[in-house]
Amino acid sequence: MAIGLALGVSACGAMEAQRASEVKRQQEVVHRMDVAHVWVTTEGPPAGKPYSKLGDVSYTEPFSPDAIDEAKITAKLKQMAMEKWPETIDAIVDENQTVSPDGTSITVTGKAIAYDSTVDRAAMHKMNDGLVVSP
Repeated sequence: MAIGLALGVSACGAMEAQRASEVKRQQEVVHRMDVAHVWVTTEGPPAGKPYSKLGDVSYTEPFSPDAIDEAKITAKLKQMAMEKWPETIDAIVDENQTVSPDGTSITVTGKAIAYDSTVDRAAMHKMNDGLVVSP
């Protein structure tokens, strides 16, 4: 009987660990989706789509090949915007890169916006609500 109890307890612990792992994975998926829906463009916002300006994002760093890598610039701008406006950011528009006159640094700027229609954002944030995960 003691062996059966020990096996039952260890199985319960394994199931709890699996559930905790699944919850963590789910949170990571939601975070990736939140970041993925934010787009970055050098252009202005789409014509005819009402929006509100949330604020400016910018950073300066030493000039290097990594500093001008578009994927890294996009990721950094998204990260900065998600830290400031996690529930409302939809896009970063008018992204611009300026190299200092002496060529030692680069400044990246953009304008964070939220579309007045929040249907898509709300759907993304609530996509997994009520999801049941079985062991």
